[in-house]
Amino acid sequence: MGLFFAVDLGATSGRVSAGKVTRGHIDVREMHRFPNMPAEKDGAWYWDVDRLWSETVTGLMSGLRFGSATGQQPAGVAADSWGVDVAAVSSDGALVLPPRSYRSASSATRDAVVRRISARELFRRAGVQPMPINTIFQLTDLLPRAALTNDTTLLLMADLWTFWLSGDGAAERTLASTTGLMSAAAAGWDPDLLVIAGVDRSLMPRILDSATSAGTTCRQLNSVLGASLPVFRVGAHDTASAVAALPLENSEAFISCGTWALVGVEHDEPVLGEAAFAWGFTNEAGVEGRTLVMRNLTGLWLIEQCLKGWERPGALPDLLAAATAWKGTDSFIDVGDPELVNSPDVPAYIRRRCAATGQPEPVDPVHLVRCILVSLALAFRNTIRQASALTGRKVGAVRIVGGGSRNDLLCRLTADACGVEVLAGPAEATTLGNVGVQAIAAGVIDSLAELRTLVMGFAPPVRYEPGESVASWDGGDAVLGTG
Repeated sequence: MGLFFAVDLGATSGRVSAGKVTRGHIDVREMHRFPNMPAEKDGAWYWDVDRLWSETVTGLMSGLRFGSATGQQPAGVAADSWGVDVAAVSSDGALVLPPRSYRSASSATRDAVVRRISARELFRRAGVQPMPINTIFQLTDLLPRAALTNDTTLLLMADLWTFWLSGDGAAERTLASTTGLMSAAAAGWDPDLLVIAGVDRSLMPRILDSATSAGTTCRQLNSVLGASLPVFRVGAHDTASAVAALPLENSEAFISCGTWALVGVEHDEPVLGEAAFAWGFTNEAGVEGRTLVMRNLTGLWLIEQCLKGWERPGALPDLLAAATAWKGTDSFIDVGDPELVNSPDVPAYIRRRCAATGQPEPVDPVHLVRCILVSLALAFRNTIRQASALTGRKVGAVRIVGGGSRNDLLCRLTADACGVEVLAGPAEATTLGNVGVQAIAAGVIDSLAELRTLVMGFAPPVRYEPGESVASWDGGDAVLGTG
């Protein structure tokens, strides 16, 4: 027993939290939160990893002070992050190739690769929808211009943090599954896909499971922290950590909604058929050998970008209240459109797409926010229906976690659109999953099932029953052709 520290790196913010786990209880508390925005360099966007690492150390020091003040001993630390973005480091930890943001991904590079191997074959081999942001395409673009040696290892973000924490430079399986380079069948790196991407096999780390030890914090970090901590691998992809905390039954779907919205079901094996490919699904590894059959949709980043453009960062509560009371005609956009990933002006994109589909163009902020939320709910409904058809799992309820679980209007719209109960929360699902899987690795608790029971006691969900529909969901499908 003791404090487990969770480092959660998100694409717009990061945080370090402390969690206490016993046989009958789990509790988490945020220690330090910090913004995360890529910086532009030479026409591309890169993550400021030096600052993010410094913020991480600050958070760990805050956590250690909290533990000392409350008489709780440090029990471990682990990192999770978004997927796909990759860095190269030398054996001494020096950054050789900085991680470029997925928002600089090139559709041209993706198109060039799929002329050599079809998108359908890429999906069959890796189980991942071939999107321009995928690591396989990023490396195809980056490596010809990088001078990497045999002393170099390619690591995704959370794996880079694990390496800097402990010196253990492995790839955690759930994070590796986001790359488009890991075999869906063999669960190791696909040698043919490495060749297609121009990646020397020697650059790739070994793949290890979550709930395993990565050693202890390195000597240099210990001198800064004044303590040595066990380091663990958890579901290093933040979605895997979030789903690990959810007490999912066979009849429940999940929505992990933050910057992105990841929507799907937990399954016992990848789904690689024609329908899954055509519908835009991806298969990513979950904790304890599970598979997350899901779609990646642009999430609340759309609203964040609108608020940023309007220079109204604190206006969301009032906008949501007005959007809830909206009596006008709803307009819909396709939140799965890849163009949204790099759209520099979200309101202009929304107006343009609505005009192209013969719908009222949202002009004022209230209508724009409303349009985003009803469009998300429509996409959630259709994705969950498709996931049910692909896996044979009848969905009787939907669990929403992450920041989206705090959005009352989004939860109500989702219940109406899906026609089933929505269970909202916990917002801290990723942190709870991170801390809980550390506790499994440390032997404090025994299994994912036990973790999920503890989470239910810590954060009972807010329940939303489907009510009278406030928008014509079938009409939205007809306009967008997404039904």
